[in-house]
Amino acid sequence: MHVAIIGAGLGGLAAAVAADRAGHLVTVLERAPQLREDGTGIGIMPNGVLALDALGLGGPVRAQAGPPHAGGGMRDRHGNPLLTADLDTVRKQAGAPLVVVRRSFLHNLLVEALAPATVLTDAPVTSLYNAGDHVELRTGGGPVHADAVIVADGAHSRLRSALLPEHPGLAGTGEYAARAIAPTAPAGVERIVGEFVDHRTGDRFGCLPLADGGVYWYATWRGPAPADPAERHRWLRERRADWHPTVLGLIDATPAESVHVTETQQLVTPLPTLAVGRVVLLGDAGHAMTPDLGQGACQAFEDAVALGAVLEGATAADVPAAFREYDALRRPRTDAVQRDTRRVHRLLGLTGWRGRLRDALLRRVPSRLAVRSLAGGCGGPAPQPERRPVRSAG
Repeated sequence: MHVAIIGAGLGGLAAAVAADRAGHLVTVLERAPQLREDGTGIGIMPNGVLALDALGLGGPVRAQAGPPHAGGGMRDRHGNPLLTADLDTVRKQAGAPLVVVRRSFLHNLLVEALAPATVLTDAPVTSLYNAGDHVELRTGGGPVHADAVIVADGAHSRLRSALLPEHPGLAGTGEYAARAIAPTAPAGVERIVGEFVDHRTGDRFGCLPLADGGVYWYATWRGPAPADPAERHRWLRERRADWHPTVLGLIDATPAESVHVTETQQLVTPLPTLAVGRVVLLGDAGHAMTPDLGQGACQAFEDAVALGAVLEGATAADVPAAFREYDALRRPRTDAVQRDTRRVHRLLGLTGWRGRLRDALLRRVPSRLAVRSLAGGCGGPAPQPERRPVRSAG
């Protein structure tokens, strides 16, 4: 059976690995002229690591886990603890660590798990047609026929709009996020792992160490910022001049041109379905959410595992039923994660007396509850079907 995957990001490549290991011929169609990922990092929550385990790729990812830190969690802008979670305890309870890696490392790991000819670059898919017993994809190089299609073309998916034209689609939050990797941790400064929040402005700053000595950091704010990278770098620093020295040290240690800035976005409402005939949506194409719970890539990896399970032993005739099973399995999970993410996004953006009240309440949360929440990875590992291969009626 031929499975075509649209998009060679982290989710699309994970789906390709899953479909390949389920025994199918796989083609990944990527619109860009070459494979690449930006130079920032990514935090993989325990449930994401468990999903990568199921894809056979957990070992190299777990090897990137740094030494356990006792001080993970949330702090005010001065570094005073608000919500503390011992990450080693999280690892023991979840069965997997929270791992921070370079996106390029993870992307390369997925690419190398596939046969060299699997991914076709410079192959934009302009439209698709559900022809009943197959799907026809129209590309710049001519039509491609597939028995099953996985749409993984990201949050701005054009094909999602074509498949579900009545859905309102994607919306910006008005919040902007800068992401970067500092080559080294700032010298002479207390090493802090976790996220700082500021009840005055709603700004946040997160820092997560990498195994190679670098530090992945991100900063969020609302409203305009300078477009010029050097001016924006100075603006970021000045806006956080009275924050903990870790924040200023990481900004200073990072070249201005290495900082990537985007507006955070999310689907206006969850999709009514993730499956349309022989086509399914995966990752951000199916459930784009803000990064507040670190679940974007993790949910895409869970999607990939579920797809591999429902496609195991399936024939071309089984695809619509298999994809309905995928939708029934995944959509309740991803809808819940989207709701949780919206709730956390609102909570962390509170300002004024509401922000001060949030901080006071967070200080009262016992560490064991924070550990339990992180160990659960936004609800724990995704449910899996009992693997009875879907068979056609004939």
